[in-house]
Parts: sequence; structure tokens; C-alpha cells
Amino acid sequence: MSHSVKFAISLPAEEFRNLESYRKKTGLSRSRFILEALRLWKKAKKTERLIRTYEDGYKRMPENAARAEAWEKASLEIFSNEDW
Repeated sequence: MSHSVKFAISLPAEEFRNLESYRKKTGLSRSRFILEALRLWKKAKKTERLIRTYEDGYKRMPENAARAEAWEKASLEIFSNEDW
């Protein structure tokens, strides 16, 4: 970490005990554990946004039978040329 900032947080006692238990099992410092948790949280949020974007796009332009058949035909043509 090139530049670190210290800050204090308050947690319910049970959550703190859980954090400490997980942290000790992994052998991480509290700072590293919180950093990893933050990174995982950010990744999960990004994934959620991408899924919502996909779902919104699909709702705006749903698949129809003709389009699905065209994709299937194109896939079969492409994969049939492959040496398996």
C-alpha cells in the first residue's frame, strides 16, 4: 500500500468476533482482511451492475424464435468445421 489512511469503525460485538475468527483462520492482519473484503464487495457490486445491464438489454430486445434459430444455425456451421 503506497499511502494508507487509518480510521476507526464500530461493529456489533458478534460481527467483530466473526471478523476476528475469519481473519485469524486466514492469517491476515485486520487491515489486509478489511482490504480484501472491500475488494470482494466492489467486485460483487460490479458483477451485479453487469447482470442488471444484461437483463435490461434483454428486456428491451428479447430473443425471438427467428433470432434463436439463426444463432443456432450459425453456431452449427462454425463448429462443424472444427476438428474435435
